[in-house]
Amino acid sequence: MDTHAGSKLDEMLDFESKWYRLGGGPSDEIHDRFGMSDRTFFTELNDLMSDGARFDEIAPDDLAVMRAVIRRRLWLAR
Repeated sequence: MDTHAGSKLDEMLDFESKWYRLGGGPSDEIHDRFGMSDRTFFTELNDLMSDGARFDEIAPDDLAVMRAVIRRRLWLAR
């Protein structure tokens, strides 16, 4: 993964870590900040979290809730 892509994914993860307790970031803010639909945003986050990447800085319980929010937002964006 190139540095730019890595920093973009880090920024996306940081953004979502601030919003997941509220059901995920607002669609309009995702579009304005990242230039993508919420479906694309959550698909990329889901791929990132499914790649076996380690998230030592996120508590396991929080990580489980974040994954559930991502799955729900993907389901809603169908």
